[in-house]
Amino acid sequence: MFLNGHQQLSTVDEPLYHEPLVHPVMLLHQDPRKILVLGGGDGAAVRELLKYDSADEIVLVDLDVSVTDLAKSHPVLLNINQGSLLKENVTVINEDGFTYLEKLQDYFDVIIADFPDPRTVDLGRLYSREFYWLCHQALKADGFMVTQAGSPYYAEKAYKCIQATMEAAGFTTLPLHNQVLTLGEWGWIIGSKQSRNYLKGELQQKEIQVPTAWLNKDALTLITSFGKAVFNNTIDEIKVNRLHDPVLYRNYNKGKWDLY
Repeated sequence: MFLNGHQQLSTVDEPLYHEPLVHPVMLLHQDPRKILVLGGGDGAAVRELLKYDSADEIVLVDLDVSVTDLAKSHPVLLNINQGSLLKENVTVINEDGFTYLEKLQDYFDVIIADFPDPRTVDLGRLYSREFYWLCHQALKADGFMVTQAGSPYYAEKAYKCIQATMEAAGFTTLPLHNQVLTLGEWGWIIGSKQSRNYLKGELQQKEIQVPTAWLNKDALTLITSFGKAVFNNTIDEIKVNRLHDPVLYRNYNKGKWDLY
């Protein structure tokens, strides 16, 4: 599936993307009952969340009603997401994620941000310090969030910019990565609202109790471990991405996408 000419999902390998997006952050939380998904209109992330008995309430906020309607009705997408957006404990809201958080008067255990890559100023606002601060405010005291963060290799500076921006909003972070066959090396970043110095060690000790297509205990070790920089170029100062100083989209577009 493509949106505006950019791949969003492939039946060949989508578990290699959605399982690292969902399960690590769910494993780190002790009792994730109320989950907010921002983006993710194809329903695959919600499919993974529904594997947890603790997930009493799932709210999905996606701007594009055509995508969520397709996810509720198209045979191929229904086969992929297993009818996740039609479940009783799932609420679908078609609204801009930033606007939704600005008006929110509620709290969640886990927030999952599954937005398109920040290739424009407008998309970059969903990766800004102001946005992550709204996420921080919307989480309970022991809450976690995770965002897809593009490629740590093709767009290394953009990836590190997202991590620095989350930290500027008050999160303790844990970067993740995985080889997604049709996307290349891809990345996510977990944020903890609490100051936790051993997130990597905590996650590597977890046992996955729900069925998965790919992710297992060994993979939890692999996805949290990074080698040396692939490219020898020196990255200059990493600036925080702010609404009034949107640096992220430039970092992203200057990435080594020609190699992909």
